[in-house]
Amino acid sequence: MKQILSWFQVIALTSTCYLALMLWFFPRIAVEHAGLDALWAVLGVTVIGVLTGWVLGLTTERFPNLTGAEIGKLVWGKWIGTVVEVLYIPIYIYFSALCIYFFVVVLNSFLPNTPLLVLMVTMCLVAARGAWLGVESLGRVASIVFPITFLGTIVIFLSLLFQAHRFWIPHTVTSWSNTIEGIYYLYPLYFGFTIARMLSPYYEHKKLRSIWYPIISAAAGGVAIIIVALAVILNLGWEGTRDISFSLPFAIQLVRLTNSPIERVGIVIIILTTAFTVLFVSNVTWALSSLGARIFNMPEDKHKWFICPIIILTIVVAASFRSEQQAFQFLDKYLVPLGWVEVFVIPLLQWITAVLRGLRTEPVPNQKKKT
Repeated sequence: MKQILSWFQVIALTSTCYLALMLWFFPRIAVEHAGLDALWAVLGVTVIGVLTGWVLGLTTERFPNLTGAEIGKLVWGKWIGTVVEVLYIPIYIYFSALCIYFFVVVLNSFLPNTPLLVLMVTMCLVAARGAWLGVESLGRVASIVFPITFLGTIVIFLSLLFQAHRFWIPHTVTSWSNTIEGIYYLYPLYFGFTIARMLSPYYEHKKLRSIWYPIISAAAGGVAIIIVALAVILNLGWEGTRDISFSLPFAIQLVRLTNSPIERVGIVIIILTTAFTVLFVSNVTWALSSLGARIFNMPEDKHKWFICPIIILTIVVAASFRSEQQAFQFLDKYLVPLGWVEVFVIPLLQWITAVLRGLRTEPVPNQKKKT
């Protein structure tokens, strides 16, 4: 398979495939479940995120020329592997749909006269076009969108953090059970990280280097969410963060950049996150369509056949959520436990099984011995 992605494009693509699910309200989730230990829970979930990146890195380096569906079939056998990989499709359609729903709810506060369905359809059509163009185009776009969004988020929320009047940060854990509960409910931040398995054949695997790509991605994402959590909680307070469903967009309205030519910084965040979210939906759609093609042993370019049904199902599911409360209940009841299973448990078991069975595919190019 042609290796068409650079190391930076791999990190950028991976980084734009998670965080979208709970980006707008994760400080509230942290405070709701961990209380005064909310910041410890955020720190804990970033550590778990880095560990997840390490597990995914180990798996992709063991099977550098296989995608997720092919890895599953090799490790667990054709039938069990196929069943496991097929289950990813409906779960990730719901995941993508829920991300879209939450984002358009936030976006609707800036565009109150635009129906939610119109925003959903528009986003999905643009995303479908990106998925249709393929992973090379997505990689190029991600290499632009990711650094701009990442740096913009860091700068804006650091500004918000330094203008906070509350600088009290707990330096001890008051309740380990609350902290663990907060970590448990925050983990869907990393739902979507498994795209690393689908990207594996599209870049060159270099010894002691490429294993770090998902780890670097998780570490960068962790830095961002820690800064965001600190800025939101220290500005709104623990009770204020708990009482506001979408605390992040509320907090960015407090940003004041002295002598800045940008009057409403919140609009900049919305523009950046719109590009991020559309790219995210494109990435997930491409990954699911490629997964479908691999499951049926179809050529690489046949993934386009699956894009239309996946996008239609995503729109239908996103439009089926009737209220924020229903969406939050679905997240807590289904996607939280499924996130742990799909993103952490299955890849870990897959890697352990491969090690125990001594399975691996051809070594990466610079590991081959000269004859």
